[in-house]
Amino acid sequence: MTVVAGSSGLHSVYAGNPPLARFAFLDAENRKPEIQAAKQRSLARLALRPGNRVLDIGCGPGDDARALAAIVGAQGRVLGIDVDPMMLAEAERRSAVLAGDAAEAAATAAAPSLAPVVFRLGDVYAIDALDDSFDACRAERVFLHLAEPVRALAEMIRVLAPGGRIAVLDRDIETRTIDAPDRPTTRAILNAWCDNFRDGWIGRALPRLFREAGLLDIAVEAFTVIDTDYESYLAQYDLPRVAAYAQEMGVINEEAGRRWLVAIEEQARRGSFLASMTCFMVTARKPPI
Repeated sequence: MTVVAGSSGLHSVYAGNPPLARFAFLDAENRKPEIQAAKQRSLARLALRPGNRVLDIGCGPGDDARALAAIVGAQGRVLGIDVDPMMLAEAERRSAVLAGDAAEAAATAAAPSLAPVVFRLGDVYAIDALDDSFDACRAERVFLHLAEPVRALAEMIRVLAPGGRIAVLDRDIETRTIDAPDRPTTRAILNAWCDNFRDGWIGRALPRLFREAGLLDIAVEAFTVIDTDYESYLAQYDLPRVAAYAQEMGVINEEAGRRWLVAIEEQARRGSFLASMTCFMVTARKPPI
């Protein structure tokens, strides 16, 4: 992972991977039923209405920002920010394609009226917006990459209008499981994988951070993603690279990593692969004036 200049420690998660691989990873993750359910639940918890102003932090290719726009309508406004110019370019590209499709549909039938969606290079530690600018603010799978989550949350609260709602959805990386016969090696590899993130425990910490920030009506929900397709999981997460990283960190040796990978592959050939990860969604309301 590479630190993005000017971002006070925010990591660009897949900067070492080719662009198409990065988008493929995000798209595959977002198609998972559990992630879809979590997204829908987070939108519902924001209690959005037509005309609302919404901030989507770490917007990536913009799919969630466009979903927000469909809710707040033509009189609303959605701003998506990201530290990665390539993600913003893809967000603009996908929006242009969808706008063309909508224009074609409007020629034959009534098309939904969407809010303006703006994508902008931005830093969650210094959001380019006035105080109380947004009715709702959300971040998904962003906080685990932050060096200073308290500072980021404070900035989100600053730009949120009094009484506005905030939603943060993020993983707790140490909840990751993989069914493998060698428990000590599995624990060592998965713990090293967790510690590769800025804050692999952020999922469990979010409710505390919300309370300490003085937010109201805090609600906590959990969503566990279950993967049983070995080939898809391998394509997304590159287990050989994970094992190699654990070896670099000195928690396993090369032979232990090789045996671990072989055992998982053999189980998968027998039709038995399972991995999981738990995500936490925390929502709250900014105190009114």
